[in-house]
Amino acid sequence: MRDFIKIVLADLKAQAGGPSFYILLKHALISHAFHMTFFYRLGCYLKDIPFVGGAVRVLIEYFIRIVFSSDISCRSRIGQGLMIVHGHDIVIGGNVVIGEYCKILNGVTLGNKDTESIVNQQPTIGQNVVIGTGAKILGNVTVGDGVRIGANSVVLINIPDGGVAVGVPAKIIVK
Repeated sequence: MRDFIKIVLADLKAQAGGPSFYILLKHALISHAFHMTFFYRLGCYLKDIPFVGGAVRVLIEYFIRIVFSSDISCRSRIGQGLMIVHGHDIVIGGNVVIGEYCKILNGVTLGNKDTESIVNQQPTIGQNVVIGTGAKILGNVTVGDGVRIGANSVVLINIPDGGVAVGVPAKIIVK
């Protein structure tokens, strides 16, 4: 329980942009993006309950899908300090790994490249990564720490630490 609270507080501080009590309270009460992150964390925490955890996870994923118009699997592994901006139409697959203190904008998809294959290959995202609006990161790719991905980019290649990637398909413009 202590880890759950620590992670949720880190998410809240990242979302609010500062430690001010008033700003934290405001975001905790009215930020739909924080609420979506909170329900994701709750699903991850409750999925390990014996016998009913799997059903609870599915119900929370369904709740996120209906209420927030996003499809975030509670099987994905997302580090603390997640900041979702304008949380809407976000897709995060079940095998996705995201590092700490990442910022994800609306319309982002992190998932499989090949929908016909039974092999589940999904991206691994480093720490302190910013993923722009509408970006798609598909397949078994690795995005390094401190990377910036431009809006509407389609990432199909590995991006090294500190890189900037833009375009369709994405090209690395800063290494």
